[in-house]
Amino acid sequence: MTDSEKRGSTNLAIKAGLWYVISTFLVKGLSFITTPVFSRLMSKGDYGEFSNFASWQATLLIIVGAELYNTINRAYYDFSEDFDGYVSTVTITSCMISATLYVLALIGGDYVLSIIAIPKEFIHVLFFVLTFQACKQIYLARERTLYRYKSVAAMSVCNLIIPTLIAVVLVMLSEESSRLSARIYGFYIPSALIGAMCAYVILKRSRKYKFEYCKYAMKLSLPLIANYLSAHLLTSSNTIVTKNVLGSQAVSTVSMSSSANHILTILLQSVSGAVSTWLMDNLNQQNIKAVRKGTLLYVAGVAAVSVGVMLMSPEVIWILGGAKYADSVYLMPGMVVSAMVQSISTIFTIILTYEKKVVKTALYTSIVSVVCILSKMFLLPVFGVIILPFINICCFGTLTAVNYYLVVRAGYGKYINIKGILAVIGFTFVIMGVSYYLYKNTILRYAVIGIMAVAAAVIMYKYRNIILKLINRKLKRKKTNPEE
Repeated sequence: MTDSEKRGSTNLAIKAGLWYVISTFLVKGLSFITTPVFSRLMSKGDYGEFSNFASWQATLLIIVGAELYNTINRAYYDFSEDFDGYVSTVTITSCMISATLYVLALIGGDYVLSIIAIPKEFIHVLFFVLTFQACKQIYLARERTLYRYKSVAAMSVCNLIIPTLIAVVLVMLSEESSRLSARIYGFYIPSALIGAMCAYVILKRSRKYKFEYCKYAMKLSLPLIANYLSAHLLTSSNTIVTKNVLGSQAVSTVSMSSSANHILTILLQSVSGAVSTWLMDNLNQQNIKAVRKGTLLYVAGVAAVSVGVMLMSPEVIWILGGAKYADSVYLMPGMVVSAMVQSISTIFTIILTYEKKVVKTALYTSIVSVVCILSKMFLLPVFGVIILPFINICCFGTLTAVNYYLVVRAGYGKYINIKGILAVIGFTFVIMGVSYYLYKNTILRYAVIGIMAVAAAVIMYKYRNIILKLINRKLKRKKTNPEE
């Protein structure tokens, strides 16, 4: 590894980040694109059953996986000499948790099924999938920590393309009465088998299990479970609460805007996942200047993408749902800003994870989640669905402020250019306010988009020498190291 590509270097972070972001975004985009295919092939009842199964799978994965994979990048600095031993330990621990919960689910029987409301025949495949999805998360976390970005990209692509294609083919070949089973088994069984392969690779490197590593992992991961589960409920509660309070007509509007905003959420999660290891490396090396500059650039980049999504929201909504969902566009600015603020809060969470001080942030996230859900229940009947994005903004804004305070208390305040970050957030709020007016003036909106596109081109031209220098350096390295 050259000096320009040592751990924590910008060059390595950009290269690893691009591979990770592009693969994750494009691959998850495939899942998004195939949604209309399945919605047309399956009945409404079966499609709803699959959505319920997928929602429970995503929620239970946080519990079954115990967020152990999120401890790996931090553990690298404490157990670098026996890193694979640590990875092996958390993999075995995750499997033990899954097996325990599976037994409890079987003992619970009808009571458990009444809560999760999925057909009894799928309870076994659910826990089979959860076990190896967790192993897959651990494997990918290890590869990202070691900057093996090509491995991460390849696994990400295989993990979704193969199961998705198999599911499409099986659903098309099945009779209508069997299409729910075809989609669940067609998608989740191949995905779980890929996870099983990841578990095999991990345990082939090391079969070590140390109670010291398990204790370290659980001490760090238990607060993370509460933190990520609460954050998950913050966003997923929009449709659930709306359905219960205002009914199915209102929830269709919220669901369409949530689906459109899902594109941005995927991208932001990919970017935050890509910068996690880089950020911890620089914290470990005490590179204050690099962290201040890098985090501000991260926030500015997130804001730029968010502004673009806000300005193009009418087109996105039209493509996904057509003219009958036009009202959904007015939920988009607030939802986009709340996703952006959540992404900024994630940076502070990474710093607190590195410092191993996540108990308080988990506690505050849980409290804010409860307040958020209660606020939606009480305010929706009064103001309608338009209030939802603003409740989310207030909640994620509160979490961001609290997490920044915790970062400062932990001694990392000098690593954050808070004035610059607040300026970027302020600018985005201005664009959010203007967007409501621009949606009613299409010509003016296109003019604003054009001006911003020209400004971006001018900036790229101004710094063309730096960009060309980076490209030439990359090409030169390719010639001298063709195997790279």
